[in-house]
Amino acid sequence: MKYRLYDILLHVALVAALPFFIIKMLTVKKYREGLAERFGCIGLDKLNRLKGGQIVWFHAISVGETKAVVPVLRLFKESHPDMKVVFSTVTMTGNRCALKECSGLVDALIYFPLDLSWVVNRTIRLVNPRALIVVEKEIWPNMILSLSRRAVPVIIVNGTISERSFKRFMRFGFLFREVFSALGYFAARTKEDCERAIRAGVPHERAGNVGNIKYDMAPPDSTSEHRVRLLSSMALLPEDLVIVAGSTHKGEEEMILRAYAGLKPRFKTLKLVLVPRHPERFNEVEALIRNTGSAFCRRSNITAGAEIILLDTVGELMNVYSIAAIAFVGGSLVKGVGGHNLLEPALHAKPVIYGGHLTTYLGMAELLEANGGGIRVPDETSLEAVIAGLLSDGAMRAAMGEAAKKAVEANRGAARRTASIIDGLLLPFLKKRQAKKP
Repeated sequence: MKYRLYDILLHVALVAALPFFIIKMLTVKKYREGLAERFGCIGLDKLNRLKGGQIVWFHAISVGETKAVVPVLRLFKESHPDMKVVFSTVTMTGNRCALKECSGLVDALIYFPLDLSWVVNRTIRLVNPRALIVVEKEIWPNMILSLSRRAVPVIIVNGTISERSFKRFMRFGFLFREVFSALGYFAARTKEDCERAIRAGVPHERAGNVGNIKYDMAPPDSTSEHRVRLLSSMALLPEDLVIVAGSTHKGEEEMILRAYAGLKPRFKTLKLVLVPRHPERFNEVEALIRNTGSAFCRRSNITAGAEIILLDTVGELMNVYSIAAIAFVGGSLVKGVGGHNLLEPALHAKPVIYGGHLTTYLGMAELLEANGGGIRVPDETSLEAVIAGLLSDGAMRAAMGEAAKKAVEANRGAARRTASIIDGLLLPFLKKRQAKKP
């Protein structure tokens, strides 16, 4: 009865929000893309690619989760080359990232369906998965319970439950406890995440602290030749000191721009690459840059002589970190975001700076700090001071960057442990399939 009520409330909310979404669909492309798939209608071309093999479904919300799960997906395909893979995302940027990052590993790429009972059941019938692997933190009651009733395991990998989400799950325990208890396994990325999952309802024997698969991410090409080509494509010089401020949110760009203005008179070759987290904010951030009076350009329209470059392309940030003298990772100087992946610049041996409002990525920050690869700044004044100190000392920058990279490399292995868990849960099915072979 409670899940029927949940389903009714979802339908009511959808109807209430319909006028807003109709306007958005008419004006913003991302609201139109994948609409049919979000309602359980998958094209025949994609379904035909899934014929002739058993199917495993991987799901990631957006770009970060997609990049994180690629090492696990690669290990899975190496072990099970005959199995078909469906990969779903929620966002358009995630979809684009999966198209690039998962090339050769995925048979069909779709958008994740809305958690309405009839939509979920239709999608499950069409995909017919043997397992659903969800990256990090999406808990959808109708999807999880519908698969559980079909004896299809749902595996949360790199599982994380923030303090805020945990309080919500406990407050609505009458709804979520049964959902958590239906999970096939919760592969937590920290001990705290594992403990929260168990308290939320995951059986103790189906939860474990596996580690963070993001430590297994491989950086793109970071050779000196590649760096020279990338600098040239952005009209930058090898001697330029570049600050890359990635995944920034509203309120952070102003602080970064003011810090840059304070630093520029002291460091004549200083350049700034500013990378807003959400593409829909590109125009807003461009207006902020324009108001500073600095020479600037967009990445999509590079012009020589720009002091500030607005990176308005999707999926390029990790690559661009390779040209940084110093990397700042956003979502951390403002409250309510929790930070973003600190490992991407660390993989390129770059010193990593971030704000004090970290929740989801607090463990990464503590690891980098313990190894001398990261610095947490509490405010805008500290941000400028820390950057100034690093810009003045090339040896310190190099040592800090190497420490950051070594910290990442020393913590690899979660992807392989996660792949083993997936294999273990699929083993009964695989044995049954082998027994049927003549």
